[in-house]
Amino acid sequence: MSFDRRKIKIGRVVADKMDKTVVVLVEWRRPHRIYKKPVRQSSKFRVHDAQNESVVGDLVRVIESR
Repeated sequence: MSFDRRKIKIGRVVADKMDKTVVVLVEWRRPHRIYKKPVRQSSKFRVHDAQNESVVGDLVRVIESR
């Protein structure tokens, strides 16, 4: 899979207690299906961090892989 076809998400590190893994919170806005007001939605991803560089509060870019 080439790099230009992979999905990329940007999020904030919310947990770094695990070894070589961090938890990243990705938020986005979309309109409510009835009231059309923008509503924030979020997902948490467990992300590999080989050198344990990331700390809580860092803004990171996550790219999908196999």
